[in-house]
Amino acid sequence: MEGFCCTLLSMSLAAALTALGVMVARLFLYKLPRALICGLWLVVLFRMACPVSVSLPVGLVPQGVADGSIAQFVLSSSRPLPSGAQVAPPTGGTPEGRQTAPAPEDSPSEMTVAETPHWPAIAFGVWAAGAAVAALWGVVTYCRLRKRIDDAVLLSEHIYETDQIDSPFVLGFFRPRIYLPVGLTEQERRYVLLHEQAHIRRRDYLTKPLAYVALCFHWFNPVLWLSYHLFGRDIETATDQAVIRSFGRTDTAGYAVALLHLGHKPGFPQ
Repeated sequence: MEGFCCTLLSMSLAAALTALGVMVARLFLYKLPRALICGLWLVVLFRMACPVSVSLPVGLVPQGVADGSIAQFVLSSSRPLPSGAQVAPPTGGTPEGRQTAPAPEDSPSEMTVAETPHWPAIAFGVWAAGAAVAALWGVVTYCRLRKRIDDAVLLSEHIYETDQIDSPFVLGFFRPRIYLPVGLTEQERRYVLLHEQAHIRRRDYLTKPLAYVALCFHWFNPVLWLSYHLFGRDIETATDQAVIRSFGRTDTAGYAVALLHLGHKPGFPQ
């Protein structure tokens, strides 16, 4: 368990440092297509999921984080010392110059080591509980949404309509479907379908759930929670940019007004 904790902490530190680099880069690269920024977020996702250190010519992760030595130091320094244990000061010279005092038969350190809680097991238990809660929250949210759209009406191939939602979205991993709220005008429906179909072409219905699964393993890292939020925003911006490339100025304005109107309704699916 100690090895697992060390590996997970190293992965989380490496992913957090990479994410901070992406956050800084997106401030200066705001004029570039947002799809490129989404590509940088995939590097963060790779750091979150890959337990093997990868050496690159140019990297944002220091060597101490990449090889796990910093994580090992943090974990070893947090390990409680048994009461009564004493650390012998370093001595120089030859082995003959070193003196060791024999420990008594009933050494306090021996009795305390047996009574000291095994800290890797405690750390693993806390991590597993947090990961289970995060995963359960995702499953419950998904099941509740599925239940709300059980009575959705099929309009055409993979396009459904229901009065139980306020905003459109794509749902499904193997057969993604588009769900629309009732009451959209013809123009709004056209714009919304273009937006959701762009999500399907970009495979966002797979990327974002995978990112959340990885986040469940790193639930203790606030930097990665912020990264997940920014990643979701960049996905939406990249999708909008993909749609409006084929628009004229009038269509672009109408598209922006339609999505702004829908996006500010309560209950917008995240």
